Amino acid sequence: MRRVTDVFGDRSAQWAQWQAEPWGRVRYAVVAEVLRRTVTGTGLRVLDVGGGDGQDGVPLAAAGHSVTVLDRSPDLLGRAAEHGFATRVADLDDEPADLQGAFDVVLCHNVLHYLDDVAGAVDRLTAFLAPGGVVSLMAPTPAMDVLAAAVRRLDPAEALALLDARTVHGQTFDHPMNRLESATVEEALQRSGLTVTGRYGVRCVTDLVTDDDRKRDPEFFARLLALELALCDREPFRRTGRFWLLTARR
Repeated sequence: MRRVTDVFGDRSAQWAQWQAEPWGRVRYAVVAEVLRRTVTGTGLRVLDVGGGDGQDGVPLAAAGHSVTVLDRSPDLLGRAAEHGFATRVADLDDEPADLQGAFDVVLCHNVLHYLDDVAGAVDRLTAFLAPGGVVSLMAPTPAMDVLAAAVRRLDPAEALALLDARTVHGQTFDHPMNRLESATVEEALQRSGLTVTGRYGVRCVTDLVTDDDRKRDPEFFARLLALELALCDREPFRRTGRFWLLTARR
């Protein structure tokens, strides 16, 4: 499994800037809504694997759950600690035995597409789950690579080249990413004994709107976000999301 230990911490400033942009805010708002629908109960134990600064855990903590963030970047973990979260400098390669079977909810967002052994990573993630636990996994949608090249960058030649490409270069972290289909992860979840309970798209139309300045207008952003929340679990729109998101239960 390939490590990306230093990539994220070295570009934490770029990541913070991305989070503050409208497309970053849409991403977090849609994920928060999916988790609101999925994570039921009170006082649950949440583990965010590769969670960086812990932003996905903020609404869960506000709902009364306890959050632990596992990551390789001390800089990003320092920001997670500011939210009052427990933190651990580690990743899936370390397989921390004391955490196995200890969590009701496991998040792993924007991590799997950096790894070579996806099936092994899913096995490690599900090992953290207590009986009846829920996992949420997210990664970029390969189809949107093609659409973004054709629609946003007006480059049909690039779009054609991306159709069967195995990797694409990520701009925010300046690092190659595997083009990972959600179906591949669904198969891995099923082999690990989990049942997929939800399939979502995150940013189903935002990336097809080429006027980024318009997205920064508060009124337009509010209407765009309302649309994204309505589309995230609907066919066929979820399939055009910049990210796919799967939820599954042990």
